[in-house]
Amino acid sequence: MTLWAFTRTKMRWAIIALFAPEWLLGMAGAQWSIARRAKKQFQDGGIEWTMRKSFFVDMGGVRIKLKDDEFPVTSKHLFVLIKLGLVKVDQFNPALNEDRSKADGIAKLFTIVQTGWFILQCLARLVQHISISTLELSTVAFVVCTIGTNIMWWAKPKDVFVPIVVKIDCTLEGLLATVGPQIPDPKSGVIDWKWSPLEKFDDLRPNFLVDVGQYLPRAKSFALSQSAQKLRFRNDRLPPLERDWLLGHFLMVLSLLFGAVYVVGWNISFPTRPEQIVWRICTVTLFSLVVAFWAVDAGVELHERQKNITVANKLAVTPIRMVLYTVICLVYVTIRLYILIEPFVGLRSLPAAAFDTVM
Repeated sequence: MTLWAFTRTKMRWAIIALFAPEWLLGMAGAQWSIARRAKKQFQDGGIEWTMRKSFFVDMGGVRIKLKDDEFPVTSKHLFVLIKLGLVKVDQFNPALNEDRSKADGIAKLFTIVQTGWFILQCLARLVQHISISTLELSTVAFVVCTIGTNIMWWAKPKDVFVPIVVKIDCTLEGLLATVGPQIPDPKSGVIDWKWSPLEKFDDLRPNFLVDVGQYLPRAKSFALSQSAQKLRFRNDRLPPLERDWLLGHFLMVLSLLFGAVYVVGWNISFPTRPEQIVWRICTVTLFSLVVAFWAVDAGVELHERQKNITVANKLAVTPIRMVLYTVICLVYVTIRLYILIEPFVGLRSLPAAAFDTVM
């Protein structure tokens, strides 16, 4: 990945974190769930494995180099190659154990402690009846999601700049013949791959790009092409894909708490009465949209369970979800714009109590 492409990706995720930190939290939860399942697969197969290794591989940290091709693999792909004897663990295991390209665990702990301390300071202000600004309240809301995201990404390496290249002495055709028959294209009848040469074992689906991006001309032209899949993995698997009961409720509680924090500011002092009224309307609507999102999600999940639709063959965003989520997102983004701008606009006229310190 070029420096510009890396920077562009980081900026995109920074924007997502700014407008929808609970969405970023959900993505982190999805990645954690996938990494945990991969770890269990390796351990059940008698191979020593960790969450950090799962994250590293699923980030595109391992690439397979054939005589005539090269492409990244997921943890599930790697497990199959190891079991078939095409790859040996010691070909890449030492490099993984060096913990390269990962954020320091102490730094993550420091972030959680620092943000936790800020929350305690704000709670103390409320207990002592000291005024709190909308900027501080908004920061608390972001902190809630930040702590949850850090927990989900605790074992995740920071970035992968230089992947580990594992060589296999065969051609792509030979590899496909070794791993077993592929599923032919329903239209042409030709056996070929679309998402990965090893998609028989993990096709990286369902995900947002495939189920929604296919309607976008630009995505159809390149992002869904073989060339794009050989460069890097998509990181847009959504929380419902492989989640369990504990993860689902963890994400639900934190996202509801994120919306509820804003509602706590119901009686915060504003420069003008109209600003306070708009703030109340927006925060209540924001919280209601979060509730609506989980209600829709639960309803669709229940429907799919009754129809025996499994994770393997369902879309990340079904048509009914597409319509409902689009409506929710449009209203949500509009409200988020106001909630992001108002805390800074409100700094022009803060009450004297806002400058008091906690005793």
